[in-house]
Amino acid sequence: MRLSWRFAIWAAVAVVVALSGACVASRLGMLAPADLASLWSWSLDSWESTDVSPSGETLRIVHEPLALARNLAIASFGFVGLALSAPRLLELFGRASNETGGGAGMGRIHSARKQLDGELDTILTLVRAHLESNQTYSAALRKGHNEIVSPAASPDQVRAAIILLIAENQKMLRETEEYARSLDDSRRQIDELRATLAETQELNVRDSLTQVYTRRYFDTTLERVVREAGGSGGELSLIMADIDHFKKINDTHGHPIGDEVLKNFARTMTSHVETKDTVARYGGEEFAIILPATGAAQARLLAERIRSEFETKKWAIKGGRPIGRITASFGVARLQPGEGPAGLIQRADAKLYVSKSGGRNRVSTDES
Repeated sequence: MRLSWRFAIWAAVAVVVALSGACVASRLGMLAPADLASLWSWSLDSWESTDVSPSGETLRIVHEPLALARNLAIASFGFVGLALSAPRLLELFGRASNETGGGAGMGRIHSARKQLDGELDTILTLVRAHLESNQTYSAALRKGHNEIVSPAASPDQVRAAIILLIAENQKMLRETEEYARSLDDSRRQIDELRATLAETQELNVRDSLTQVYTRRYFDTTLERVVREAGGSGGELSLIMADIDHFKKINDTHGHPIGDEVLKNFARTMTSHVETKDTVARYGGEEFAIILPATGAAQARLLAERIRSEFETKKWAIKGGRPIGRITASFGVARLQPGEGPAGLIQRADAKLYVSKSGGRNRVSTDES
């Protein structure tokens, strides 16, 4: 199902304007005070309410903008909430579809998408039903209003018209309450779907072992930030990092120990970056850090801090047997004018190779 969110937003604005206008009218004294001894009802289309005394002898017509504004507001609450939340939901759907590789995550996303479509249909059905009820109600009020203000109307006719208006009014209130409850239920369903989708997306963009971002997420993010930096002329740097002699660690101490080393290295990197930065597992024991708004000198200092902290860690297998020192090597590159993601990765990776071939446990940059 395809919806015009621009239309939905304008509809929400119209409701706000209607409510604001009614409030202003009230403050200016345009609304007559209610007679507590009178019977009253409101008309959706005429914006008037008719007050009649219990005896049927006194007639008064007063303007009541809040009647229309209230009905529109009640009918629109659920729809406005949907208009505010649906663009974000659809954005999450698109991002999750692009960044996940399938499996259980995609199954959950597909299920959430189907449920959201159902809730959208429910919302629109409720709004349409409410509008149709308003039309029927307005016609009944208009008929009763004409009978009351007729010069030839007798007190008995006035009382009969009042009874009709009261009955229609109560019926409309019951229907409005029912629609409001249904809209609230749909809104709760949408909130639950949003939470489920956010959880699913997070699971699919995080590496299951190290909890840093996946290679797929890295590729998507790097493409975006390279495009943004190229358009604005801003700085962007990339760090490629690799744990030294990692194969030897696995072969000597086993893969469980190797996994702990990977997780520890990921935590060390994450503890040094800002929220704007992206730490990802590039593959195996190789990691990458995307640094928006960061020059080569700052990126080098960051890589050096990570290298130094990781080098000083003490490692021992359970039982006290030491493993020895574990180090990592780093390559840093800054985005050049007109360069794409592939070129930036290639230059950072080349500098990582320089660090490896130069003795490991060091940082190399393309400007050093």
